[in-house]
Order: sequence, then C-alpha cells, then structure tokens
Amino acid sequence: MKFTDIPSLDMAPGRLTVWRVTTSGTGWAADPRPASHVQEAHLTYALESAGEGPLAPSWLGIAFDLPAGLDRDAFAAALRGWTDRHESLRSRLLTTPDGELRRETLPPGAVEAVASEYGDFADGGQLARRTEELFDVEAGPLGWPGYVCATVSRPDATTVLLAADHSLMDGYSVFMVAHELHTLYEAALRAPEPEGPPLPPTASYLDFAAEERAFGDALTADDDAIVTWRGFLTGTGGRLPEFPVVVNDVSGTPGDQPGGYAVLLDASATQALTKVCRAAQGDVFAGILACLARVGHEITGEREFRTMAPFHTRTDAYRSALGWYVGMAPIGFAMSDPDDFEDTVRAATAGLEGVKELARVPFSRAMELLGESLRDPFMISYMDLRLTPGARAWNDRRTVTLRGRSADPDEVCLWIMRTHDGLSVSYRHPATGPAGIAVPHYVDRVRELLAAVAATGRWPDADDSTAGGEGDEERVVRAL
Repeated sequence: MKFTDIPSLDMAPGRLTVWRVTTSGTGWAADPRPASHVQEAHLTYALESAGEGPLAPSWLGIAFDLPAGLDRDAFAAALRGWTDRHESLRSRLLTTPDGELRRETLPPGAVEAVASEYGDFADGGQLARRTEELFDVEAGPLGWPGYVCATVSRPDATTVLLAADHSLMDGYSVFMVAHELHTLYEAALRAPEPEGPPLPPTASYLDFAAEERAFGDALTADDDAIVTWRGFLTGTGGRLPEFPVVVNDVSGTPGDQPGGYAVLLDASATQALTKVCRAAQGDVFAGILACLARVGHEITGEREFRTMAPFHTRTDAYRSALGWYVGMAPIGFAMSDPDDFEDTVRAATAGLEGVKELARVPFSRAMELLGESLRDPFMISYMDLRLTPGARAWNDRRTVTLRGRSADPDEVCLWIMRTHDGLSVSYRHPATGPAGIAVPHYVDRVRELLAAVAATGRWPDADDSTAGGEGDEERVVRAL
C-alpha cells in the first residue's frame, strides 16, 4: 500500500472512461446540521483563495483493479449504492449572503452515475496527467459532488481511480473505498439474487459534524485541552514544530513538492519491533517516534523532539462512515539519554499520553481560543491499517492511495503505515535543495535505526556498518 502523487502511479495504456454522479437538481432539502470545524476551516480558506487563481489541489484518492471487461451497468449501480450509503456524499455546503455556511442534503436514490468516454491513451504518462487534471478540476471543495471516478480498461484488468476533496474523506476513509466499491460491484453483478445488503448500514458524518460542533463550541480558553495547547506553544516560542533543519522555500514561488516512498520493515521485522517496544513499555508508534527523535539528535544535537500528528476521532459508531474524522495534536518529549533506545521509547510513550484526547479538540477551534493563526509545517502520521476492511486484498487488487500535488513552501509530511506487509512511509517536502538532501536522509536513517532495533533491541553502535555514520550527518549539515 503506497501513498503517491498521481504522476508517480505506474499507469499502463488503456481506454479512459470518466464517471460522474449527477442529480436532476430537485430533491435538495435544507439540513440543519452544521459543517464540522475542519470542514468550515477548509471551505473558508478555499472561498478566500478562489479569486487568486486555480485552487491548490486538496483531494485524496485511490486506485485499484477490477477484472477486465467492466460491466457498465453494474459499476454504475455500485457508484449509486456507494453514494446512497454515505450521506456526506449526498450533501453540500453553500454560503449565505452573510458569509455563513448552510447545508443541503439529497435523499437516497436521488443520484445517477453517468459515463463519458475520453478515448484510448497509448502513453501511460499522458493518461496519468489527464487523470490528474480531471481530479484537480472536479474533486474540489467548492462544488458538488466534490468527487469523480475514472476507469481505465485494459485486456488484463480494469483500473478504477477515484478522488474526493479532503472535506469529504480522510486518509482512513480512502482505504475503505476499494473494499466498498468492489463489494457493491460484485453484488450488482449478482443482482437480482436476494442475498441481503452487500454492506452493513453505517452512520452519517453529518451527525458526527453536529456532535463535534457542539463539543467544540462549548469549549472555553480555560478548558484543560486549551491550557495544554497554550503550554506547548510556550515551550516552542509560540510556533508549531518544524523539521529539525531549515528546508523551507523562501523564493516566493515554490515549486511542486517532491516526495518518496520507502519500505521501512517487512512483516516479520515489524512484529519483532512490536515485541521490543512492548518490552520497553511502549508501542510501535512510540518506537517510531524514538527513532525519529534520535535522528534529529544526530543531525542537530537537540534532545527535544516535537512534531504535530493527526489522530482519528472516530468512535465505534462511525467506524465505517466516510468523512473527515481527524484532529491534530502536538507531541513533544525530551531524551534524557539519546543513546538508550528503551529510555527514549519510555520518553516517547510519555509524550503520547493524552494526545488522542487532545486531538478531539478541532484545531481551528483551539487556535481561535488561543488567539493564534498557526499552521503545522512538520507532521508525522501513523496508521495501523491491518484491520481495515479489504486490507488483505490490497496487493491482489494492486491498490494504491493517491494525493494531489502540493506547492507548500514549508511542510514536511511523513505518512507511516503498518499493513500486513510491514511498515512503510510516504513523504514529501518543499522543492528545495536542502530538503532534497535532508528529508530522504532522515527517512533512510530512521529505516536503519528501526531495522537495528527490530534485530537487536537497541540502537546500532556508532561503528555499526548498518548505521548512517557521521559522514552522512556531516554531509546533511554542510548542505544546510
């Protein structure tokens, strides 16, 4: 399972068909449920930026294979059933004359899936670029439905590509799409055999948004979570954490962020890492954070590690509901002995204490109560995806998750995922020379430390041949 920009997707030539969900225009009903805080912040930014040229892509997507010879009627039925299943896909947020957001929602059964032929593409690169252009235009925050689907027909398989604006889906939601569309498609192929619903019913993100809004609006500047946030910012000089070394683009015209992908550990080594971390009274995420902190120390000499991390805010009721269930929380801890892995894991475990509860506070609401307007330039995401529906079929279906390009001048993002294959990381960073050296080195060194810990339960010795060595660290520092 890999997170990639779509031009990096290895696309074979084929015939491109675009599938759009439409409605007759009637059936929209006023819906009193509000936008979630994160939706409101996302849409407000998009509206404010709309007059400054094309919006930056903010979509997430997925690609996976169905068998060759797509049954078009069955696939249209699958798209309709998927839209009916998730109320958030049948809802839109509009602006009122006074700048507020109001919601309208369609009932189940109100949409159709319409196919448009885009022709044969003999060049896989051209096909990828055309698909990316389609997603950039149609999977955005300011129009309904905010998502679009494409299929690429080939003699050996049909590749499905679907992208949706971030206001509709978070990272975990993306991973559910392949399983749900595959299941609904197979059910449509079997119709009209009465076998019951192909997927169990699910809750609605719109209800979650209303609950989250009520919770967030009731907070005050004296609540414990806001006090914790204030203390964190005091310790960072009023700024959110940045990558250990300066890698940002100060040109004023940043280029598209490059990125990369790396396998960190295979399944057996990941299981060994799990046992080592448990022996140190931590978990795998704490072990990963310990390695990240150690690499930062090797490069800069700092013993404090700070980053921002997303945590899902789903409860069991919303486990299979599509939506943006993510809160950001700060993580910080000090290494009393950077040469001791177990000691650093314990420090990371302490740094993780309470952060999931803190992430329940919408980031935009926390900033509002703090009187701040901050963004997070250094983010570490960790997801254990082994229990995700359909996870064991990802390899067979050639499943790849996708994201739109970014030209952010500051952000360094690492998405670390645990699947049945082990641990992997996708990352991207500013389009600068220093970032092009420092971030891949950072990832490579983390991989080396994880491998050493999984094998031996400790950091590698300074003269260990598997270690990056002082030469690499000196090269990074000189480049910066």
